[in-house]
Amino acid sequence: MSIDHVKIGTIVSKHGYKGFIKISVSSFNFDQLPDIKHIFIDINNCFIPFMVDEIKSFSDNLLILKLVEVNTEKEAEDIIFKNVFIDSKSYKPIEGKSFFYNELVSYSVYSKSKKVGVIDSINSELPQPVFEVLIKSNKVMIPIHEDLIDKIDKKNKIIHVDIPDGLIEII
Repeated sequence: MSIDHVKIGTIVSKHGYKGFIKISVSSFNFDQLPDIKHIFIDINNCFIPFMVDEIKSFSDNLLILKLVEVNTEKEAEDIIFKNVFIDSKSYKPIEGKSFFYNELVSYSVYSKSKKVGVIDSINSELPQPVFEVLIKSNKVMIPIHEDLIDKIDKKNKIIHVDIPDGLIEII
């Protein structure tokens, strides 16, 4: 992943027959999406820019939008299952506990004021998305859930979590 881009999700299907697409947004606790004028789609490991023509809806982490360059059902089918990114320079993170999953990769994880590890990656393929945290050279999965996230310090790249008792001790 490029540091110039923030992954916002994956195109999961076409929507209708006029080129609309449906994106599963990899985010937590967003009630609205940042203002997006264009996106980048990862096609063969290249970030290809697309202009946003219309955002039809955003709810339950699904975004339906129309791209200027995609006008047919066939063109929409060609980009299904591709990852979608936005330019990190134009993206202003929303304060609080709202974030795109990949924003937190490499953040230090603290529990009860003690550093326990570093977020190595995010696994959003599971029914419950998880942080994959490196703790003592072992990877531990911590569910991404609002009850477990105490505070996110984006300036210092630190996330404070309430790790369930016994989770760290089993490694």
